[in-house]
Amino acid sequence: MLKISPHVVLTKTEDAAVLLDKKSGTYFRINPMGTSVFEMLAAGRTPDEVVDELCARHPEAADRIPGDIAKLIDTMRRAKVLV
Repeated sequence: MLKISPHVVLTKTEDAAVLLDKKSGTYFRINPMGTSVFEMLAAGRTPDEVVDELCARHPEAADRIPGDIAKLIDTMRRAKVLV
């Protein structure tokens, strides 16, 4: 199960959000889709559940969503946002 690093906090802005790693001082700007993914993972949803939810919300993009989510999760893992 993926978990959010205890050092990472989410701050939403008007059109996006920022993830701040309080331990390293590193921050990441994420778009609204990334924010939705982060919030669902933080709520304990699995990557497959996140993909299913987003495909249901955005059927016009269902062919791209699984790959995009996999890339985003990989990026979050490498950045140690997900542990």
